[in-house]
Amino acid sequence: MKKVYYLLLASFLFFGFACSTSTPTSNLSEEDEIENTIEHSSESFIGDFVTEEYKNREDGYDWTVVRILQNELGELLAEISSRSDLKRPSCRWATQLDPLDEQTLVTSFMDATILFKVKGDSLWIEGDSPEADETLHFFCNGGASLKNIYTRIHEPLDESQIKNFTFDQTLSLQGIDFEIKATEQNPYTILEISPRGLEIDNSKVNHQIDGGYIKSEIEDLNSDGWPEVLVYFNTYGLEMKASLIGYSVNNGKSMSRISMPELTEEQKEGFRGMDEFAIVETSLIRRFPTYQLDGENWTPTGKTRQIQYKLRNGEASREFYVVNVYEY
Repeated sequence: MKKVYYLLLASFLFFGFACSTSTPTSNLSEEDEIENTIEHSSESFIGDFVTEEYKNREDGYDWTVVRILQNELGELLAEISSRSDLKRPSCRWATQLDPLDEQTLVTSFMDATILFKVKGDSLWIEGDSPEADETLHFFCNGGASLKNIYTRIHEPLDESQIKNFTFDQTLSLQGIDFEIKATEQNPYTILEISPRGLEIDNSKVNHQIDGGYIKSEIEDLNSDGWPEVLVYFNTYGLEMKASLIGYSVNNGKSMSRISMPELTEEQKEGFRGMDEFAIVETSLIRRFPTYQLDGENWTPTGKTRQIQYKLRNGEASREFYVVNVYEY
């Protein structure tokens, strides 16, 4: 009987030792394991996804790329652009993405929720409702939409047809050059102005503007022998309200920003956007159609209001001021 007892005891000890040594314990904390899981899931989203037309790009076809990348903070970003070597890109957008599940990233624009669904090498971009789908037209022109199916490419993207900027123009007057670059990222634009020929400070300036680039103009608006440069923008949407960024040269040594006054209550009566700026001789002109409220709807009056501005020295910088307002 004792022999049987010792045999059983030895068996229990053996199996107990085997079980305790065959299952290794993890040195990772629960937080580390969660972080590793997130990093691993993020990697499945990262890459360049293109529309079907990309393979025919050498034949002049328009195409769009969705670049999903991760910044130094670990955030996922989407940079979307159509080809821009032949014309203004038909679609452009940049946005931050948040994980929704293992195959879906989500972002929002205004009140719409936009989904980026990745399965294997396919990417679907769509809204979470028919109304949200409509907002995907907002980032494109010519009736195009970002709602589409994109395919991941495993070779480097051909960037020869993608510019880092949407517009590039150099304006020159009175020995001073201004190189103007505008990169539309919908719903904003990154503006870069680089002066050349100033005696002391030729530092470039950068601005982020809500809206899209329209055009640039240069003129000596205050007749002091040195130029001013104006860059015009329009907000996206139905109203398309105009804005401008302006710089004035200070005696050939540096440049400083020009101040632009807001419309007064009287000036903006009946204003519904769709305004535009233009330089006429040494004046800045702003024009827009006026509207009147008819019940709950705004209807055109058939008239245009024009505001004339001149440039003068202000307390801190040069500024535009109103000299004339009339309608026709």
